[in-house]
Amino acid sequence: MLGRRRFNRSPYVMPVLCTALNVIAMLLFCGIFFYTLQTLPDTVPLHYSTGVGFDRWGDKTELYHLGIIPLVTTVVDTLLSIFWIRKDLNWVAYFINGITLFVTLTMALVAALMVSGAGSA
Repeated sequence: MLGRRRFNRSPYVMPVLCTALNVIAMLLFCGIFFYTLQTLPDTVPLHYSTGVGFDRWGDKTELYHLGIIPLVTTVVDTLLSIFWIRKDLNWVAYFINGITLFVTLTMALVAALMVSGAGSA
């Protein structure tokens, strides 16, 4: 086959890109979250119930865990992903990255709910 080049990529490219995507998603979320948290009023909603709406209010510093949880899971995920990629078990790295992306997106949704509740009060 003259003229056709085969693209030979390393089997490590995709899992490393997935890990990088998780780190970028976490950095974007944490940056936006902590910036927005500073602009909120001192009293914000802290718990949402489907029957009543917001049923607990408190100080905005109680929302810091919403930004810390994705940060910690991403750091642990990155270390574990590097370990499993080096062991040639990329599927484990994909699985761990999926869990971390889920945690980051879930915390983003919860934070968006709390911020919208603080803006409506």
